[in-house]
Amino acid sequence: MLTHRYIQAVLSRETAEAIEQGTDVIEKCERAIHAAEQRERTEQLSFRFIDLDRRFGI
Repeated sequence: MLTHRYIQAVLSRETAEAIEQGTDVIEKCERAIHAAEQRERTEQLSFRFIDLDRRFGI
């Protein structure tokens, strides 16, 4: 019986660690997506400014 509980405890710990690592990966992906969206917005604003500069010589 004790062996069975020990095995369950080890498996539970490994499962918890895997879940924790999974959430870390998800957080990193979300940060990367947010950074990519910010870069895209910055590029769009930059292109708009260049267009206005060409049109009106700002």
